[in-house]
Amino acid sequence: MMKEQLETQDIYNLIHSEERFILYGYAPICANCKIAERMLDLTQEIIDFEYTSINLNFHVDFINDYKITSAPALLIFENGKLKESVFRFESVTNLLNILRD
Repeated sequence: MMKEQLETQDIYNLIHSEERFILYGYAPICANCKIAERMLDLTQEIIDFEYTSINLNFHVDFINDYKITSAPALLIFENGKLKESVFRFESVTNLLNILRD
């Protein structure tokens, strides 16, 4: 997981420069976000994937562009296009199914 403070333009550049780009958005005071991040970490122990983590509080334009309605949020991009948005982190099994597609 890449967890650093990115500029919004850097996020757009990553979306368009990688074949598959997974973005996890969180809010620091969100308890569900901490649970969701732990679920992502457990999922990474089962299947190999990378994701970039961002604090949504710093990316209002990005939130509006991709209609992010809540945190936590997992956005999966393929070839620069949004393939799937996940706002409910139901289980590790559910995440495995989503990320294996």
